[in-house]
Amino acid sequence: MRKWLGLLFVFGLLVGCADNAADRAIQQFTSSTKNELHFVYFYEEEPPDAKIRSQLNGMKVYLSRKNVTATISYQKIATDKNYEELLNVKDGQIIVFDYKGIRFNARNVHVLEGMVLQMQMDA
Repeated sequence: MRKWLGLLFVFGLLVGCADNAADRAIQQFTSSTKNELHFVYFYEEEPPDAKIRSQLNGMKVYLSRKNVTATISYQKIATDKNYEELLNVKDGQIIVFDYKGIRFNARNVHVLEGMVLQMQMDA
């Protein structure tokens, strides 16, 4: 019985540490104020090309006209933190963070554009 309780405690501790690492990964990208978004483009080898950067900048300009501040960053997936494991991201995926955490999770820029337009209609 003691072994099972000990094993259960160790398992719970390991699961808690894994969740904490994901929370820390999310926390580093969250914005500090309510009307602020942080677009993070994840990539494996090369940052996005000029066309994708232009589309992301276009969304940033659109949001600024709606009084929403947006920042864009490009994050390599495999660094000292493995974002593929922590956030379950793939090459070319874009996650948008707000002050609460993850707001949108898009597989590509086109899906993200629809999400941003929908967000403005809901606001």
